[in-house]
Amino acid sequence: MRNLLTMALLLLCQFVWAQAPGYMGKRLLITGEASFFNALFNPDHNMNSGLSKFGFNIRSTFDLDYVVARNGSIGLTFDLIFSGMEYEWAASKFESHLVPDIGVSFTHGQIRGYGYGVNYKVFRNPAKGGIAPIGGYTKFDVMLLDLRVRPYDREAGLSHGHEEQFFSPMLSITVGQQRIFFNTLVLRTGVQLGIVPGGIVPYFERMDGNIDKPTQRDDLRAHAEARLFSYYLLNFNVGVGFLAPIRKRYR
Repeated sequence: MRNLLTMALLLLCQFVWAQAPGYMGKRLLITGEASFFNALFNPDHNMNSGLSKFGFNIRSTFDLDYVVARNGSIGLTFDLIFSGMEYEWAASKFESHLVPDIGVSFTHGQIRGYGYGVNYKVFRNPAKGGIAPIGGYTKFDVMLLDLRVRPYDREAGLSHGHEEQFFSPMLSITVGQQRIFFNTLVLRTGVQLGIVPGGIVPYFERMDGNIDKPTQRDDLRAHAEARLFSYYLLNFNVGVGFLAPIRKRYR
């Protein structure tokens, strides 16, 4: 009877441990990630586009995640944005320009910026080894993009000193896989689908060549958001991180 009771207590302890969130008691995960996709139709940050020029859009992402349940974690997301776009800064359709000395040779724009957001990850099939933060996951992001656009002369490889700043929301969903090695090292891969709501209409207007805004600043913002729409639309992600050596203490 005593042996049976001991075995039952051991099984109960194992069950309680299995239900505890985190990996070996660790809940805090810090990850750096690179997102990339070929710049087929729009220029990248080096103003290259198309398969022949091997132009890629690159985005760096940093995540700080905390496991809150057996199958989920919440976190903060920070993006570094680098891209480019075609834009005629000295277009004659505007009576006044943002900056008078921007010449006709500035036919592109450099896009730089930051993304600030929150995310939630749902880990699939926790009963089959998918306990957070390990296994297949679906990540939901809500972000605010802080965008800066500068005139760029592609032929001369020259960036103008003037800069315009815009803010735009972004929503995304990522389906990926996360693995842990040596109880600390984290490797992550995934596919991300994103949507910049403010860029939907301008993107399709641009495809028809008829983005038409009353002021140049409105026109510039529409072009920038249209570019960010395609920038976030589809990306492949590869990330490396680590589990912080902080364990949750249970009483």
